[in-house]
Amino acid sequence: MKAWIPALALLCLCSCSRSVEPGLYEVEDGFLRVGLDSLGKTAALLYRNVGGVEADTVSVSLARDGKRWQMSTRDSIVKPVVLKPYEVPAYHPFPELDLYVNPVWKVGETQDVVYGRIIHRDDEESEPEDLTMDLYYPQDDGADNRPLLMAFHGGAFRRGDKRDSSLVEWCRHFASLGYVVSSVNYRQGYRGDVRSTDDIQYRALKDAHAAVRFLLKRDSLMIHEGRIFACGADAGAITALNLAYMREENLPELLPEGTQPSDSVAPSRPSLLRGGEIRAVANFWGAVTDTAILTNAKIPVISFQSREDPVVPFGEGYPFDDEEMEEDEKDFFQSVWESFFSLFLPEPEKHPFRKMYGAEVIHRVLKSRSVRQELHVYDGERHDLILDDDGLTDYPVFDEMKELTARFFAPLMLTSPVNLRQDPEDPQVFLIDNSEVDTCLWLIEGGAILSKSADAVRVLMFPDEKSHSVTVSGMYTSGLTFNETVSL
Repeated sequence: MKAWIPALALLCLCSCSRSVEPGLYEVEDGFLRVGLDSLGKTAALLYRNVGGVEADTVSVSLARDGKRWQMSTRDSIVKPVVLKPYEVPAYHPFPELDLYVNPVWKVGETQDVVYGRIIHRDDEESEPEDLTMDLYYPQDDGADNRPLLMAFHGGAFRRGDKRDSSLVEWCRHFASLGYVVSSVNYRQGYRGDVRSTDDIQYRALKDAHAAVRFLLKRDSLMIHEGRIFACGADAGAITALNLAYMREENLPELLPEGTQPSDSVAPSRPSLLRGGEIRAVANFWGAVTDTAILTNAKIPVISFQSREDPVVPFGEGYPFDDEEMEEDEKDFFQSVWESFFSLFLPEPEKHPFRKMYGAEVIHRVLKSRSVRQELHVYDGERHDLILDDDGLTDYPVFDEMKELTARFFAPLMLTSPVNLRQDPEDPQVFLIDNSEVDTCLWLIEGGAILSKSADAVRVLMFPDEKSHSVTVSGMYTSGLTFNETVSL
């Protein structure tokens, strides 16, 4: 007796289901919309897919033929039809996240990591010297494509350290945003003439490249090699800008032809990075010695500097020209150009540095080349804007710089943003060409999806609908989100 119950229920169901429930159905050649007419009778509209983005619309009628449905058109063409209820794909807009802008993660630290060793070729008795960095990183973020921020301390290439208090605070903050941050100690010291300042810039740049290569080989840090950023203050900003923009052909200015460096960084001599590996630079009161290097690439730069900076020129000029130096500073810079005989030297040779070009010039050159840039100008005769007149951290300014830099960097996590477009060869297809997309969801207004893949969707639009659009919402592998719409 119990074995008859399913069969009896099926029989009752078949005998009761003599009409189609209103709704949208997938059929062999398109979609069928079933509804009720003004008299309350079942009415059906067939949206036929004829290869264009907009369907061909045909009124049809449905009739039951045993267990199957028959569909007939006005010209009396009758054919069997299988009705499959259309299931609208799951969709929700991904929220606009302030990822890499607001602190999220707890921070881990590893100090004094050796990334290279200096071997002095011209002094066989000297001991090799270790080059070190401190690492800051987000804990338990689960990311496998973290951005890297290279941070270089200031100090005019003669002092400063990776443990400077404001720099430590800066590094911890950006690690809490999701960055791996490396605070790098690089070589310093010069003899007070242009040649030695060129040489120390070259050595600092060489160390910066060695540090980047060292970090990219540490798989445990989960660094995405396309998301490397650089920042620095003073001499550190000069190093960060050189890291981003200087190329092999620019080196003769810093290392004249025939000149051999007196040391190397073991285990192998470093070479410059390939162009474009630095995504952006935060320049804190730094400068470049040659604006020509700014034409080597299109790397965004955000700059901060006082218009009346007494150390590094805001526009163009010679460093320290406007600074009233302390007695020990005067002793340090004491050289031939400060003597009577310096009056007979060419202008460039009267200074311990080359002529340099500060934030205003960098901003102007990049803007003329349509490179993304920001310039934030401060008033007063201040060089290190993070410190107040008492040498303490000026937190309103410091916090402003942190947020402005984070917001400048965040969109640049992407090699290129999503571009939702209609395929010119097949107008029914809408696609995104972006290998950095992790997840995407589709929404069709005024139509339905025929098929979809990870990065494309084929649609059919219904002519009787008032508006038609295709929307994609998703998330990049970086964790950033996007929402794009194409209206038809």
